[in-house]
Amino acid sequence: MSNNKTPDITRRKFLGGAGAAAVGTAALVTSGTSDAASSKKTNRWAMVMDLRRCIGCRACTVACKSENNVSLGRFRAVIQEKTFGSFPNTKKMFLPLMCNHCAGNKKDGVPPCVKACPEFPGDRAKFKTADGKTIRYRKGATYKRPDGMILIDKEKCIGCGKCIDACPYGVRSFDPFVKAGGDPTKQAADKCDMCVHRVDNGVEPSCVNTCQGRARIYGDLNDPNSEVSKLVKEHNLARDENVLLPEEGTDPHVFYIDPDNLLKTLYTKRKKGKLDHFVDQIT
Repeated sequence: MSNNKTPDITRRKFLGGAGAAAVGTAALVTSGTSDAASSKKTNRWAMVMDLRRCIGCRACTVACKSENNVSLGRFRAVIQEKTFGSFPNTKKMFLPLMCNHCAGNKKDGVPPCVKACPEFPGDRAKFKTADGKTIRYRKGATYKRPDGMILIDKEKCIGCGKCIDACPYGVRSFDPFVKAGGDPTKQAADKCDMCVHRVDNGVEPSCVNTCQGRARIYGDLNDPNSEVSKLVKEHNLARDENVLLPEEGTDPHVFYIDPDNLLKTLYTKRKKGKLDHFVDQIT
């Protein structure tokens, strides 16, 4: 992507992202769109969550639902919260959660949700890099793009729920109002797609754009000049201590700045093997 390209984004998508926060800045370009990134083979999109800055306002949750028309009762982005200490010396901390857009294990580089999908590997597809080169890859109902985004093709989805069960983070769910294209008697799977329609047009994900505390930072890990790359290097985030469930070996690309080492304490893990989805509840 290049900063000189005018984003080809529809009025509906623009207003959807701006309406949630009413901040009037929905066309902020993504971090990591510098010229340095265009010389790479492809982008590698990632998110940094700064736990020092998250105030639990849920603007990200609302912006995500507005931008992506997320069904009632379902969430692509949630905030978990816990209170520490005893009255009157208490402190509340917040943990933003979303799809980790995992790179997959070291053996085959395939995330567990993608591997579990009966429709993978599917048809061959082509991905255009910023410099015009073509990368060939396999699609499916759940698939990984060469730039690291894990996406769902609801037209190919058969509603089996295997990807939901396979996700160790519990950030997938059935969409109760969207039929699976591969089996219309069932519901399609749904999750965060990093606002791919925005990113492909040079615009930040809606949750990042609306975060008033700048607790969410998005960018290209393959661009050393991107803010994400600089933060990962500055805070040494490429460690087990700064990602969720490192023992799963998924190589998640959502990193947490966590100077108080509260990540494991804050996180409530979904029970293994259940199709329950996380809900965002203010307590």
